[in-house]
Amino acid sequence: MKTLNFFITVSLLLLLTSCSSSKYVNYLEDHTEVVKMTDSLQFNSLDDSFYNNKLFLVGEVHEVETSPRIDFAMFTQLNQKIHIDTYLAEMDIAQGYYLQEYIKGSNEIILKEILKKWPVYIGRLSEQHRNKWVKMRAYYAQLPQDKKFNLVGIDRIADFDLIRKLLKEKLPVKYHNDIDSKNEYLISWSRNKLDIIIEKEKINLSINTINLLKNIAYNLNDYKITRSRDKFMYLNFKRFYTQKNWENKKLYSGLGFSHTLQAYTYTFAGRIKKDMHLPYSNKMVSLNTLYVDSRLTVDSKALPKFMQDKGKAFTKFKYSQDNRLFMYIEGIADYKKVTKPNSISLLKLDAKDSPYLNSSRGTKVKKLITIWDAYDIIDGTSTTDYAQYILFVRNADWIKPDEN
Repeated sequence: MKTLNFFITVSLLLLLTSCSSSKYVNYLEDHTEVVKMTDSLQFNSLDDSFYNNKLFLVGEVHEVETSPRIDFAMFTQLNQKIHIDTYLAEMDIAQGYYLQEYIKGSNEIILKEILKKWPVYIGRLSEQHRNKWVKMRAYYAQLPQDKKFNLVGIDRIADFDLIRKLLKEKLPVKYHNDIDSKNEYLISWSRNKLDIIIEKEKINLSINTINLLKNIAYNLNDYKITRSRDKFMYLNFKRFYTQKNWENKKLYSGLGFSHTLQAYTYTFAGRIKKDMHLPYSNKMVSLNTLYVDSRLTVDSKALPKFMQDKGKAFTKFKYSQDNRLFMYIEGIADYKKVTKPNSISLLKLDAKDSPYLNSSRGTKVKKLITIWDAYDIIDGTSTTDYAQYILFVRNADWIKPDEN
C-alpha cells in the first residue's frame, strides 16, 4: 500500500510539473525565434543589448550532433556583426597555439593530432567536431584583415607532448635536452629553470615568444596546484586579460554547459562574473543549450551496464531534458509550447518584465534516477542568474564517431 501511494504521489507531481504555464508561454511567444534544423542557422532577433556585451559564452553538451554547428554559427554571426577579437578555446595552451596556426593556414600538424588529447573526449573522435575547425579555417581565410581573430587555449594542460614540441620550437637548441619526456620532471624543470632561461634569452626573443614561454611556464607550474578546470581556465583568463589588453575587446567561447553557468562561485563563468577587478559583471552573456527528443553518443563506460550498447565502446543514447525519470527541467513544457520539432530555437529570457527574472522555472531540475549531472538551484536566485538565453534543440541526431 505504501509503495502504491508513493507511486501515485510521484505520478501526480510529475503530471503537475509537466504542465505549461500561460504566463511564461505568453512571454516566450514574443521572445522566441525558431529556426528549422535544415535552414541556415542565423538568428535575427538578437538586439543591441545583446551585442553590447563584451564576453559571449555558449554552453553545450558536446556529444550532441548540433553542438559544433551552433558554436560555428554563433561565433561567425557575432564576428560579422561586432568583430570578436579572441575565441577562447576549451583546450590547453599548446593545443590552442597549434589550432590557431592551423586556422591561419598552417599544415605543420594535422588537425587530428592537435585534437588527439582534447579533454572533450568525443571531440577527438567526432567528424563533426573536426569539421567545425575545417570550416573555421576556411572562414578565416576569406575574412578581411579587420575581421581576423585570435584563438587562445585557456584549459588545464592535457597534451604534454604538444607542450614539449612547442618548447623546443621556441627555445634555443642548447636547452632541448633538458625538456624531459616524463611529465613530472618537465614540471620540476619548469619551476626551477624555465623563468631563468626566459630572462637569460629574452634579448634574442620576440615579445610574443617571451609571453608564450611565460604562459607555458605558468601552466606547467600550476598544473598540480589547481586541479579544478574551471578555476584553471579562470586564472588563465585573468592572466591573458592583462597580457593581451582585453579590456575593450569582444571575446567568445563555446564551452561545456556547466562552465557557462553564471550563478555559481566555482564555475568559469561564475568566477569571472563575480570578479570585480574584471569588467564583465554586467557585460557577459550566457546562451545555454537545452535538448529534447535528441540523441548523443557517450563512452559506454560512463553508463550503467544495463544502458550500454553491448560490446560497443560507444552507446547511442536518447537525451531529452523532459525525461521524467532521469532529468526533467521544471517548465520545459513552456519551451516546447513555443517551438517546433526539428528546430533550433533562440529564447531570450531576460527581456523587460520577463517572469524568468524572478523565478527558477526553466532551470530547476527534478529527477528520480541520477544518470546525468544536474546542478542545485541556489536559494534566492532566478533563471536569468544562470543564463540569459536558451538555445532549445529539438530532434538532434547522434554524433557518429569516426571509425578510422
